[in-house]
Amino acid sequence: MRKSDKKLDNQIRIALTKLCEETLKDLAGFCWVTHTVNFQKFPQSLHITCVFEDTNALSNFTNSEHLHSVRSQIEQTLKQLNINTAAIKECVTFVTKQDAP
Repeated sequence: MRKSDKKLDNQIRIALTKLCEETLKDLAGFCWVTHTVNFQKFPQSLHITCVFEDTNALSNFTNSEHLHSVRSQIEQTLKQLNINTAAIKECVTFVTKQDAP
């Protein structure tokens, strides 16, 4: 990984952590957010995963008005880092702890 890749990866981590602490913490059953990326195929390879406690919490979230809002907040967070994703729905997933990477 190049030095510039490490720097960007750290910026992504910090921004997502801030988003988690400021916004996502209020979602019932939400646990954490993580990301993976292959910088040789960046930004298409960027993938963000929001992890929920269990299937009940995940189901409640995906059936609520918060789903669109969270995707939008993640997209705005990435745009602040000058990262434009073609389709936010494809790069953000929501899973349970059991299915977390």
